[in-house]
Amino acid sequence: MKILLINPPSPGDYPFTREGRCMQKEGVWTTVWPPISLCTIGAVLREAGFEVRINDCPSESIDREGLVGIIRDFQPDLLISNSATPSIKFDAEIPALTKSVLPDIKVAIFGIHAGVRPEEVFGMSPGLDFIIRGEPEFSALELAKKLYKDDAASEVSGISTRLNGKVEHYPARQFYPELDDLPFPAWDLVDLKHYSLPFTGKKFTMVMSSRGCPYDCTFCVAQSYYGKKIRKRSPQRILDEVEWTREKFSVEDFFFWSESFTIVKKNIHNLCDEIFRRNLKIRWVCNSRVDNVDLELLQKMKQAGCWLVSFGIESGDQGILDRSKKHITIEQVRQAVKYARQAGLQIAGHFVLGLPGETETTLKKTGEFSRELDLDYAQFYYASPWPGSRFYEEAVKEGWLNTQDWNLFEQSVCILDYPELSAKKIMEMRDKMTRAFYYRPSIVWKTLKKIKSPAELKNFLGMVRNYLSWI
Repeated sequence: MKILLINPPSPGDYPFTREGRCMQKEGVWTTVWPPISLCTIGAVLREAGFEVRINDCPSESIDREGLVGIIRDFQPDLLISNSATPSIKFDAEIPALTKSVLPDIKVAIFGIHAGVRPEEVFGMSPGLDFIIRGEPEFSALELAKKLYKDDAASEVSGISTRLNGKVEHYPARQFYPELDDLPFPAWDLVDLKHYSLPFTGKKFTMVMSSRGCPYDCTFCVAQSYYGKKIRKRSPQRILDEVEWTREKFSVEDFFFWSESFTIVKKNIHNLCDEIFRRNLKIRWVCNSRVDNVDLELLQKMKQAGCWLVSFGIESGDQGILDRSKKHITIEQVRQAVKYARQAGLQIAGHFVLGLPGETETTLKKTGEFSRELDLDYAQFYYASPWPGSRFYEEAVKEGWLNTQDWNLFEQSVCILDYPELSAKKIMEMRDKMTRAFYYRPSIVWKTLKKIKSPAELKNFLGMVRNYLSWI
């Protein structure tokens, strides 16, 4: 049985990342992320004996016509497609496109939007057979096994299907408890040269360190995909994967991927100790909440090869943070950035503009705060009320949305008109604060000093070009 796994073609001019809660255009960083969900699903299916092919259409510059050619050439029995809210209308066309080539093929879609709004997505996609809700690997595996046995995919946990014109939802699948038992991602089924770091252009991969998030941020959809309970991988298993990836694919740069890498500090201490024990010389980056770090941990991470940490700061106004249930303080932000700088790490700050309660005054505070902090990079996103979040429910209830077009539910477009603050004003202020952050001589000089070769200069100019189009 042949199974084709795809990230569909990009719906617009920019390569598009579909990875759990991260749904975004290529943007300023001029890179798309390696498709870790597809490659992990592929590894699980291949381990069970299925013939698997993966096409990450955005990174491979494959359009709809190119995808038709792949389907015609590979002749799969089952196609499983990733999806995301901003591309869902485009993604929902893939089943019909697939069946125009192979009428008898079965088609499944996974992703947060499809998982939380299955009836809507079935309605948008007449050729769609199955929706995989939540964590996808073992629902996809059981579905494939049922289809192989010609069992019509009956009673597969985590699956929604269409039977006799009616949508049926089978029980939710329990989150997989033992992440160490997952096979390493099937990176051999994609071309890793497509995934490169800003500036250096070096290829990198993502390494999953944990799943799940216990926090209550109203704007986040992560729990719809991986749940609320933290499930950790052991440091030994994480670094076994790192060593395997380095040896097999000549990769030296890694993104440790989780909802927040440092949630369980003891585990990160143990990971760093294991890096020291193995004498691994690798470069890696991670994300973190500001309340999960201290100077000792950040110094240890730096010694173990970490060179950049990304903090979810969101706002410079405590009231906005409190209303969004971020459960951090402005002082914790300042302290975390200070510690990261003392540890010698580069620092990226991520800000979300237009959250409930936002005013011109709070936006100005966020812009000033971004410049007050000693950051290397700042990303200013518009708050996007994605289905699966309490933010979406509130926005619908209060009538804040100025569109129902899913194509516009992405972080480079503001779709929220509050009674005292319009989307237009939020966008104007975001453009100003982005320029105010990056046009400072200190940031320009700090950025130029990072360029070490003509190739890095070329990559930097590409980032500038994307930045100018982004704002």
